[in-house]
Amino acid sequence: MKLKPILARMARMCAPAWYIFRSSMLLSLTLLSCGLLLTLGGHEQLRTAEAIYETVEAVLLIGILFSAIAEDQQSRR
Repeated sequence: MKLKPILARMARMCAPAWYIFRSSMLLSLTLLSCGLLLTLGGHEQLRTAEAIYETVEAVLLIGILFSAIAEDQQSRR
């Protein structure tokens, strides 16, 4: 899989799809930062950090899915 066509397609995304994608990335990075801080905090918060790491995957998946749906709806108009 080549990265250049994927990046070119992402550059042509419509505004709502881009907003969803960017927001899900920002939320994921925030959650990863919180999870890292909890991991460094000690053994008591380790389970919470693991739950946050799992949540990051779900947020990214949902963000990509809704971004693709928004892009599809925009291209049909």
